[in-house]
Order: sequence, then C-alpha cells, then structure tokens
Amino acid sequence: MLIEVDEKIFGQYFYDDPHPFNTKAFVELNKAKAEKIIRLVEDTEKPEIGLLAGIHKGKLLSPFSAPFGGFHFKKENMYSHKIDTFMLSFKEYLLSQNYKDCNLTLPPDIYHQTFNAKCVSALNRAGFISKTPEITSWIDLQEVQDKYKQKNSREYYRQAQRNKLVFEQVQSQLDREEAYRLICQNRAKFNRPIYMSLDDLQQIENLWPVDFFKVSNPDGEMLASAIFYRWKHQVVYAVFWGDNEKGRPLRAMDFLLLNLWQFYKQHNYRYVDLGISTEDGIPNSGLLRFKETHEAVSSLRYRFALINSL
Repeated sequence: MLIEVDEKIFGQYFYDDPHPFNTKAFVELNKAKAEKIIRLVEDTEKPEIGLLAGIHKGKLLSPFSAPFGGFHFKKENMYSHKIDTFMLSFKEYLLSQNYKDCNLTLPPDIYHQTFNAKCVSALNRAGFISKTPEITSWIDLQEVQDKYKQKNSREYYRQAQRNKLVFEQVQSQLDREEAYRLICQNRAKFNRPIYMSLDDLQQIENLWPVDFFKVSNPDGEMLASAIFYRWKHQVVYAVFWGDNEKGRPLRAMDFLLLNLWQFYKQHNYRYVDLGISTEDGIPNSGLLRFKETHEAVSSLRYRFALINSL
C-alpha cells in the first residue's frame, strides 16, 4: 500500500536525488505548473522507493514540467521483487484514486541503469502501457579524444580550425543574451519551439550551474552557442545549442561540440546527456545522425501510461 507524505518526511527518506529534475528545489520552482504535488511512499517503517509527481487535469504526471521524472530509491541494486511490489501498489493507488491517466517518463540509463532495467520490467508486468520509447543520446566522456572518430566530422573540425574559429565560455550578461538570441533564431529557422526564456534559465542558476558557450570568428562575431546544466552526479545536460547562417559554412557546430566534450572531460564529468532526437517516439533522422557522428551513443528513454477504465 502507498501513502502520501509531506515534503519534509519525503526528504528524510530520500535525501539523495536521482537526477536534477527530481530535486526538491526544481519541483518548488515549477510547482505552479501542476494543481497539486504528491509524494508517494510505501506504508512501512523504512520506505525504499518513492515517487514525486504532479496532478494536472485529473492526471498523475511524472514529470509534470521536465524532460523526465521517475522514482526515488535508496540504492540502485535493490532486489527486483521490492520494485515489483512497489509497482503493483502504485497501480492499486492510481485505480483507487480514480485518476484519469498516469504518464511516467523514466530517465536515461546514464542516471541509474540497473534500477531503470528493473523498473521497465516491473511496470510492464504490472500492466502499465509501454508507449513508444524516445531515442535519447549521450556522450561517454571517457571515450572522447582530441579528434572525432567519424571521418567527415574530423574533416569538418579541421576546416573550422583553418577558419581560425575561437571557442570560449561566455561570462558577460550581454554575451549570454546574444548566445540565447542566436539559439532562438536557430530554432525558429527549423520550426522547433523554445520553452524557456533567458530569465527561466537564470532562475535555474539558483539550483545548479548553468554554462553558456560561444564560437566566434577572428573578428569576434558569434557563430554558434550552447547552454548546458551541470549536475553533481557526473552528468551535464545539454539544454540548447545552435549556429547561424555565417557559422554553418565555417563548421562552427563541429568546432563547438568537440570543444564542449573536451571542456567537460577536463572538469571530471563522465557523461553529457544530449536529450531526445524524437517527437512522441518518432525519430528526427537528421538530428539523431548529427549527434551520432559527433561521438554520441543512442539508447532508449522509456515512457509508460495507465488509463483508468473505472
């Protein structure tokens, strides 16, 4: 049986968050986007699994305003039967509360692969509907060298070097504004929405570091930019990136990405989470191929639903 607990008690049970979008501070920042925040735990003396979710329009959502949500847990190598029991109790809770639907997106495996595998198995066997998974991509920084593995990408990077491009981390507010504006223009060109304002990003800086980067030509003109989150568990998250019309023929993106991978490797991070290259499970072939030819590995980000038919 699962019970709802308040924020303080939940924090006492689960003091080490599994990823940035399940933290108390992040949920607090976004709580207005849900009608109610709930925290579910097992009705035992020492709960080992919990779920933080939002309720909106009669649906239980995890996440309710983030790329992914999922579960809190005490340890990754938990016995599978304990996860099975929690998922069956979770299903009973959803049906008893008569929520119209439940939508759950698990994090990529780079955050907790072992626990994820057992969750996917348990959710399927408990009768949750497995929606088409998203394809997500990530960089293993231990594998990054001083050049790309893919032949064309190596040549494009050499072209960027011949064009005397410059990579640097952005420091000034004016440069940050320009970097963000360049990304907005890039996304508009490809009909891709942008869901966060510059002010939103600056509010996130109260929670964890937000890095801005740029690539410029020898005259100092910005040709490409990127914005990344740093998370304590050896993972950085790619929020936005893009180039402009001047940067594209000069290979600004090829130059930007390898420099980013090397930058974070030097700062002792292990992975770069590049996010999904799909929309509702359908691949964006060009974007996916671009990531993979710039050192990325692709894997699945699982999604589940439970429609209440009562």
